[in-house]
Amino acid sequence: MTVYSVYEPTSDDEDIAARADRIAFVKDGFSWLALIVPALWLLYHRMWIELVIFLVLIAGLHWALGTDGRGVEIAGWVSLAITVLFAFEASDLRGAALARRGYRFAAVVTGRDRTQAERSFFTAWLPQQERTLRPVAPAREPSLGREAPGWGGEGEEVIGLFPRA
Repeated sequence: MTVYSVYEPTSDDEDIAARADRIAFVKDGFSWLALIVPALWLLYHRMWIELVIFLVLIAGLHWALGTDGRGVEIAGWVSLAITVLFAFEASDLRGAALARRGYRFAAVVTGRDRTQAERSFFTAWLPQQERTLRPVAPAREPSLGREAPGWGGEGEEVIGLFPRA
């Protein structure tokens, strides 16, 4: 089973479909793509601050260790270690970036794949959204015993629980 963290935009848009399209599912765990091409992964997810920090860290590491043979070898190994660490933390960094953009953590869902995880999330999420958006009917003021509660007629006389015919 794959675990996904779900992030929902905080906008109060009345259109449920528009809000559902903006929901982000972030796969928890190791990211192979972030290991192989970390800069492109960051660009794809529009994580500009993390991209600048990553590039400055790698460039600063190579600058600090020098250009001699030993320094280049050490810089290569440390860069590899930083990239592996980044691949393990990529999903958490993406969640933090979404939170910075105004998303809020909504749920954790599991599924064999993303489609099944989305289905299980939306099965629980949609009824909750419809319930919060449905207008509540104003409460009727209590009568003085001349009509039964919930009966439609104004001033309709009632004998017991049955209206008079």
